[in-house]
Amino acid sequence: MTGIVLAGGKSTRLGAAKALLRFGDETFLERAVSAVRPLCRQIIVVSAPGSSPPELDGCVMVEDEKPGLGPLGGLVTGLAISDDEWHLTLACDLPLVRPEMLQLIVAEASGAEAVVPRAGGRLQPLLAAYSRACLSPARVATDSGRRAMRAMLDLVRVKIIEEARLREVDPELISFTNVNTWDEYQELSQREQRQCGR
Repeated sequence: MTGIVLAGGKSTRLGAAKALLRFGDETFLERAVSAVRPLCRQIIVVSAPGSSPPELDGCVMVEDEKPGLGPLGGLVTGLAISDDEWHLTLACDLPLVRPEMLQLIVAEASGAEAVVPRAGGRLQPLLAAYSRACLSPARVATDSGRRAMRAMLDLVRVKIIEEARLREVDPELISFTNVNTWDEYQELSQREQRQCGR
């Protein structure tokens, strides 16, 4: 299993590079890498061209080969340079992902070409597992100008992990808490500080 950490978002609503925001003692990027490291033999960090995130030990740092195409473009980049069959994929703006959630996704990585949780009635493709078989369909989608992960998922065999199963390992589904605005970041940071102060 190879980890692919997606760190190439433009963060237009936030106004700052999400990957470099601090959360506790780590940046969002460091936190994502720390989360997937126990389950992966190698980690590929995909960043936006020119963003120059700091080098992280044991990680392959690459720039998005298809900038401007969102997470799907980042996934294409990661899959293209990997020699592994399966890839645990995590966006760096999901700082509360639980180890048990990642373990569940890895355990389900067979019998399909992609393993994707469904929480709140929506697929969660930025915390998922993708096989090498997804590379060609992902390129088909991006070559036609489509940015949505769903454009690729419509072309592959997907195993969906339903919410009831997800709640067995993450009852409040906090693993899917993402940060898109400065207010969300401030709220998350304040909650972390309160919890650490207990």
